[in-house]
Amino acid sequence: MIGSIKKKSILSVIVWLWVMSGSDRVAVADPLLEARGIWVTRWDYQSAQELDSIIEKAARAGFNQIYFQVRAAADAYYQSSLVPWAARLTGRLGKDPKWDPLACALSAARRMKIELHAWVNLATGWTGDRLPPKSRPKHILRSYPHWRVVSRGRGDLRQAGGYMFVSLANPELQAHLLAVIQEIVSKYDVDGLHLDYARYPSSHTSYDRVSNRLYRIAKKEDPSMDRAAWQRNRLAHFIKNISEHAKRVRPGIEVSAAVCGIYKNRWDWSGVVEGSVDFFQDSHLWAKMGSVDVLIPMMYWKPTQPPGKKADFFTLAEDFKNLSGQVKLLAGINVEAGDFSVLEQEVEISRELGYQGVVLFAYRGLAQREWLDTLSAGVFKSPALPRDWLGERLHWDRISTQFRDVWQKWVGWVPYESILWGVFNGLSHAGKTLFD
Repeated sequence: MIGSIKKKSILSVIVWLWVMSGSDRVAVADPLLEARGIWVTRWDYQSAQELDSIIEKAARAGFNQIYFQVRAAADAYYQSSLVPWAARLTGRLGKDPKWDPLACALSAARRMKIELHAWVNLATGWTGDRLPPKSRPKHILRSYPHWRVVSRGRGDLRQAGGYMFVSLANPELQAHLLAVIQEIVSKYDVDGLHLDYARYPSSHTSYDRVSNRLYRIAKKEDPSMDRAAWQRNRLAHFIKNISEHAKRVRPGIEVSAAVCGIYKNRWDWSGVVEGSVDFFQDSHLWAKMGSVDVLIPMMYWKPTQPPGKKADFFTLAEDFKNLSGQVKLLAGINVEAGDFSVLEQEVEISRELGYQGVVLFAYRGLAQREWLDTLSAGVFKSPALPRDWLGERLHWDRISTQFRDVWQKWVGWVPYESILWGVFNGLSHAGKTLFD
């Protein structure tokens, strides 16, 4: 019996090493292989114990990814020498809370074998219409108030959506953000870097002096370049720069971005915002350029009947589906879009369209509605592969590609997904036998 177990363990390790050599990316609509992410915001917890409980409950509900907010308004929910501690942790900006939320979240994620992605707001500089108070380290908007966005003909745009925005075209700000990201991904063993608010607040920003000067230079080099195209292109290249920098610091890290759920209003809907037009967030260009590994369109509305009405989830998901050959797609779903049947429907639509997973916004909404157990008994009932027993993130899409091709060539008539699940179980047994 023992010899048989050891043989199975050795075979499982050999299979694992072999399938890891694959490199292709494919769209996956199988619940076994899908990403199941959840955004955990800074508002969702008050203590290390509560944060630990959140991650444990998320894992038990069937999630295999946590998108954990570490930067909200140029502040920190982690130990930083560049950025002040967030005021929410103690009531005062820069005051040491005597615990590290990111470190705690990462520890809990490792214990529960769930991925942890560091969620960074890029363009939100502060909340409200006043500059931040004094702190150590000094907040960027006290040191560099000229980094703020400026509205065309209206001066400083002090408030937009509750935030004071900074101009992502500014080279000094870009250098600062790269340093912040380097600090995070070098100090913390995160599985991913997740970018949010990678945009301008509106289409009439930013007309700050630095951006005006840079655009004049670009216009001389290319007289056909209009202002909006320049802003979109400059942001796309900065996002790509972030991604490349993060990968140099931590090879293998996955870089994702949450983007506006309506890229362009191709359906003449009234009263909607367009990411490419209103925010200069050209997510389709990001996919074409390889600026990120994963796009998460925030399609925060429910499906309409008939399909195609204003902000219809299905219509938007189909629109982004066209990028599936260029970038990994996860559907961003708002749990407050409707009742639980709406959430189930949106998960199933995402699977049917070939999305490689879903990310739900956000933990608090699920918990308040008591939907965590309902998820695990419903659309998350079938298990999705967690982190592997070696503590390294397996690229399940690569495993699926190579295993599927070889299995179907030689066997064909047996569902390869079932075999892959068996291999995963074998890997688990191998880990226990060899390392326990």
